[in-house]
Amino acid sequence: MKRALVLGGGGAKGVAHVGVIRALEEKGFVPDLIVGVSIGALVGAGYSILADSSSLWEITLRIHRKAARWLSLRKSRGNTYSPIFNTIACAYLNAFGAALPSGIYFRTLRKHLGGYRFSDTKIPFICTSTIMNSAKLCVHNEGSIYEALRASMAIPGLFKPEEKGDLKLSDGGILSNLPVSVAREANSTFVVAVDLSSSNRVTSFSTSNSILGLMDEYKADLILQREIAAADILISPVMTRNIDLLDYSSCIDVMNESYEETLKCDLNGVTL
Repeated sequence: MKRALVLGGGGAKGVAHVGVIRALEEKGFVPDLIVGVSIGALVGAGYSILADSSSLWEITLRIHRKAARWLSLRKSRGNTYSPIFNTIACAYLNAFGAALPSGIYFRTLRKHLGGYRFSDTKIPFICTSTIMNSAKLCVHNEGSIYEALRASMAIPGLFKPEEKGDLKLSDGGILSNLPVSVAREANSTFVVAVDLSSSNRVTSFSTSNSILGLMDEYKADLILQREIAAADILISPVMTRNIDLLDYSSCIDVMNESYEETLKCDLNGVTL
């Protein structure tokens, strides 16, 4: 049996994957393949290199302590972005077609993963991005992990698409935020999928932007349901707080909550 772990996208909520992985490992589940998209790709890459959930947990804590003040782009209280971020983002968006300079944002990522290649992992690893030229999924399983992660995490509007030859690559979650089908295509016979997309969705019809956002979410849900149906086990951590896409201020709490919740999960009698 080839067992795969699929880690979905979810922005800052992605630290929940760290807690889920730790709990699954304690329950006896260690994957033969890890597939990730966006923030799930980042956590998946770390786990594939370390092959140890405790080390992943400790490193995540250390990175959070050092980088949280740079990574969190919203105020710790309230729902507004900081004035500094608003000013920089608007200027950069007007000049370069993206709200953030990806080189600065991914500096920590480059420091920790810049030298790794897919062939260096202890657990085979795959991540996905979206080919903007053709609206097709790009599967990354060779070469530089850092470059693949930049593509998989290039959220449209926030970061410019990454370039690979003639291809322009953006966040893999555009086409599939839970790429179970990719794990199946890699001949996985048993798939545990971790979906973060449904946590704390706020339905609002107050502005045109919120309505357009909901339309995008509804369309993404149609794809998501097909991916969920292809998984053997689905884990969807329920979070007790609203977490914005780029608000990393609650990382430690989210990790602990997802860990405790997964430990209590009824896995339908499946022996992991």
